[in-house]
Amino acid sequence: MKVLLLLCLILGSLLYALASDRKYSIFCHWNTAAYDRKKSSHFNLWSIDRRLCTHFVYGSVTTLDPKGSGAMKIVNPRLVEKRAIFDSIENMRRDNFQAIISIGGTKDDAQRFSEMAASMPKRDQFYKSLIKFLFKWNCSGVLLDWEYPTPEDRDNYVNLLSELKIILQDHQFLLLVSVSARMDDATLRSYDIPRIANYADFIILNTHDNEDPYGPKVEYNSPLYGNGSRSVERGVRHWVEQSKISEKLILGIPLFGRTFTLEDASKTAVGAPSKGPGRQHDFSRQEGYMTYAEFCAQAVKWEKKYDKQAQVPYAYMDDQWITYENGHSISAKMHLAKEQRLGGAMMWSLDADDFHGLCGEHYGLLKVVVAAIGSPDILTTKAPTTEGVGLCPEQGLFRHKWNCQAYYECRDGRRTDYECLDGEFFNEELGQCKPSAEVKCIQNFVTWRPGQRGYSFLNLPLNLKVLE
Repeated sequence: MKVLLLLCLILGSLLYALASDRKYSIFCHWNTAAYDRKKSSHFNLWSIDRRLCTHFVYGSVTTLDPKGSGAMKIVNPRLVEKRAIFDSIENMRRDNFQAIISIGGTKDDAQRFSEMAASMPKRDQFYKSLIKFLFKWNCSGVLLDWEYPTPEDRDNYVNLLSELKIILQDHQFLLLVSVSARMDDATLRSYDIPRIANYADFIILNTHDNEDPYGPKVEYNSPLYGNGSRSVERGVRHWVEQSKISEKLILGIPLFGRTFTLEDASKTAVGAPSKGPGRQHDFSRQEGYMTYAEFCAQAVKWEKKYDKQAQVPYAYMDDQWITYENGHSISAKMHLAKEQRLGGAMMWSLDADDFHGLCGEHYGLLKVVVAAIGSPDILTTKAPTTEGVGLCPEQGLFRHKWNCQAYYECRDGRRTDYECLDGEFFNEELGQCKPSAEVKCIQNFVTWRPGQRGYSFLNLPLNLKVLE
């Protein structure tokens, strides 16, 4: 009996060690339409930090032919040429990164997918144009972003995947699909999950997917818990149970905020009456939408709340209401992903993060995901080959000695200072801002104002904090 118990303990330890060493994928979706945004929301190729992702997904580049032939078409040829987007794909592949082209993503695309999947001649046109495109631009694979299939599309969806898998597999291209993780009856009847899992290399669980998000009341974009159809936890567990291949499942994380206009500014809880989408931001210029960077830059003006039951933040200002993600909510989602042994996470979308570091660290939300399932080595820059000088003797991110809300980045001997949002302290181990209650903050210093008796410039202590 003791020998059997010992064997069980050893086996359990080995399984735990294998789980701990598990490799996760971090898919970074990039909405190339972000080129049209203004000022700080304008996203360029050089804004991408390649260290943070394992796969890059190019969105809003291609679609299905609006004329109904079934073939692929470039959405905006002028933009693609002007911004050298295809050259970027070539460079990604040359540097051994996975570059995926995404097709679809809109309601119009959903109808075109439905018509193409139901017709063999149109499917043939799609396959020919896709293979030609993947070879010409040296892509790693394709993501079918058919966002709103119907129960009538169920069998055609699987037939499309089964044929496409054979074609792509011969050329070693990856096949990804984006699916809704909602739990309403129509969505559940639209997917034959076991068969989809059999053909797809990765399945992106779109947790914010909602065909009509701006109903008569305000709703959370991606609540982790809840009894409704939008519960991320319920959706993930359902796909894990039905697919039987959890490592193919990739949890979608929305980095943007969805905004509403309240009908009554005094009613601010989730479920309050809504007039519809919120006012568009000057930079992203889209009703009902705000990037995380756009929101965090003005967050001090909003009343911020956190729903501990749903595990999501929300905020309101006057008649505007926003549902978004922060480090706390993303950490909770990543805990679920690891618990259910998913294959990784997808960022929707890289360009919606605080990629400039306006509110703290560059790519603050993405780095929460990296801290959970990525390589910790890339969260802090490696030591330079030459010795640093002045205030930056080492490369990396460091908390201010006397202010736990403040931190700075040292890079190539230069220091850049940042500050966490109110109510947050900088966690130096994780390299990110976290709720102050979760961070041990030791502030051991002596305060002094110029002209105040006790100290002068001749005898200032090392732990002195000078007040203005």
